[in-house]
Amino acid sequence: MRNYRYLLIAILFLSANAHAFQHKIEIIEQFDNLRMVSFITIEDINSNPEWDPDVDVPPLTVDKAIQAVKAFVKASGSIKEIEIRQVPKHEKQWHYLIKVNNDSMKSKYSVYLVLMSGKVIPAIIEPQGYK
Repeated sequence: MRNYRYLLIAILFLSANAHAFQHKIEIIEQFDNLRMVSFITIEDINSNPEWDPDVDVPPLTVDKAIQAVKAFVKASGSIKEIEIRQVPKHEKQWHYLIKVNNDSMKSKYSVYLVLMSGKVIPAIIEPQGYK
């Protein structure tokens, strides 16, 4: 019975580690004067609808992307800028970058990546070096 307990603990530990090591795509982009990085899982890419800007309208409208960010943040803040960009190395995958004025945080802005599926992913703004 004692060995089963250790086996159960080992299985739980390994399953938690497997989830943590899920393959992610790193996206590094320049957004205005901010350099940001975000991470998207392969599962997120596969569930993101494809879009051809020469043929169709975006699967997620600008209005719905803004609503998704506001629901995710659950705080006040005004939208400062929006861009739509292609996911690097994924020709038919697109996302929005939305910069939000952030009065309640230490940084001036927060940036969010919104996939065409509506999933919101916070971006990490890299600090600017001293000049």
